[in-house]
Amino acid sequence: MVRHHGRACGTESGALGRRARGRAGIRGRTRRGPGCKIKLVGPFEEEGGARVIRDALTGLPAEIEADVCICGAGPAGIVSALELARRGRRVVLVEGGGLDAPGDAQSVYDGELSGRPYPLLGSRLRWLGGTSNHWGGWVKPLDDQDFRDKPHYPMPAWPFGPEELRPWYAEAARWCEIDSVEYTPESLGREAHRRLLGLEQSTGFTNRVFRFSPPTRFGRRYRDDLEQSENIDCLVNLNAVELTEGEDRVHALVARTVSGQQCTIRARQFVLAMGGIENARFLLNQASVPGNHADLVGRCFMDHYGFTPGKMLSSSNLAYERGSLTGQDVMLVMSPTESLVGEGELRNSCIMLRADSPDSLLAPEYWESQLFGGEQLGGMHGIGMINEPLPHRQSRITLSDERDMLGMRRTHLHWHLPKTEFEPVLALFNRWTTAVSRAGLARVRHLKDSAPELSAHVGIGYHHMGTTRMSAAPEYGVSDADGRCWDRDNLYLAGSSLFPHVGYSNPTLTIVALAARLAQHLSGRLESYA
Repeated sequence: MVRHHGRACGTESGALGRRARGRAGIRGRTRRGPGCKIKLVGPFEEEGGARVIRDALTGLPAEIEADVCICGAGPAGIVSALELARRGRRVVLVEGGGLDAPGDAQSVYDGELSGRPYPLLGSRLRWLGGTSNHWGGWVKPLDDQDFRDKPHYPMPAWPFGPEELRPWYAEAARWCEIDSVEYTPESLGREAHRRLLGLEQSTGFTNRVFRFSPPTRFGRRYRDDLEQSENIDCLVNLNAVELTEGEDRVHALVARTVSGQQCTIRARQFVLAMGGIENARFLLNQASVPGNHADLVGRCFMDHYGFTPGKMLSSSNLAYERGSLTGQDVMLVMSPTESLVGEGELRNSCIMLRADSPDSLLAPEYWESQLFGGEQLGGMHGIGMINEPLPHRQSRITLSDERDMLGMRRTHLHWHLPKTEFEPVLALFNRWTTAVSRAGLARVRHLKDSAPELSAHVGIGYHHMGTTRMSAAPEYGVSDADGRCWDRDNLYLAGSSLFPHVGYSNPTLTIVALAARLAQHLSGRLESYA
């Protein structure tokens, strides 16, 4: 087998150096740094020296060495890899699925369920780009209050405040192809101000903004950059199966194809970016489970859940729906202030409106009532809610006795979402109903009046969060504020499995922000080794 030695690390790195793409971290020249040597046993170049993404099913080296090994090529893995490559670090990026389709590897996502039903297979995609391949494009940072502890929540919040992620949210917006980093109604201009419910501070609610990515399919959008970077070797159809460890460090990763071929990857730093379920499953499959000193690996599984609690009669000119404001791809929602959530022991959920057909059950005089300074009511709106789940320890990933085609034990998911979880959400909806009614802004009809009714009609976000939570102290989490496993010096986690509190915002922007931040941290640690 031909042995290929690494090229000089100070050279211009393919697309990363040759062309500016207008995205965060995809421009400029690589710089010479420590650990740039990479040993490849097996062919990693096409004839003529052009870089490619290698399909491990058609040719797999026995051993690879790099600065950083990243497992999982979804948004977190791709962004981390490209940001590290931009800083001159050599990266091996391992993806369990294929370039454009999952192939046989999709079946490894199957598993067992208890508690509330959940689509283990349908909620995840296993090929380059990961679950961004069916992402709806919703983009919004976490609210400031999501970073702070709340006495009535069962587990601590983030190990840092919102100011830590603000610069990284700006980077993440560029990766997600968003042309604005403003998420307040004031940034939308006068039209938005005129066409929103006038929620005064005394109501305890405020208007918030979601923006929308095209949506970015990270595998397709950044494939050229992965292929042309001289600092990245990306392998598809290769699955992480085992860590080789000594003392408090990982020395190597064993990776395997579904056909049984095997490769050993040696690196200074290792990153698991396989998703909120697979990160936990992989750790639990290890002989000595990293990060499980407090029995928290796999615990606190969360997903956003939603329902339609009622209908609202108000102005027909409201601009909450996506596409309502000319030239702006935004959607507006209403959410509680931090003081209201704390005082009422409520949740940070959001309320959405969409135009609906007139309600034949309402008497004609409802349509004749005049609010808004003489404007007739003429708009029926369906009301939806996206709700913040709490991190319950009993909501968790464990392992079943059945093994997948790679020899790893399959997932057992127990999604704990008790009916008591719906009571504070219903209380929040009642507070909002009272606020808009007393202010003369709308009339609301409840469709479901009890927590059991709401619990029976739940939609889910496919957002797998919380299973390797960040924490300020080891007893409350799996990883520290940098995403490093508390009990391993060089093993990191990336993605929404890190989220200790989640609010109602879609997780993708925060995933990407954390990934860009992690790349800077890892590069700094590699610099310190020199």
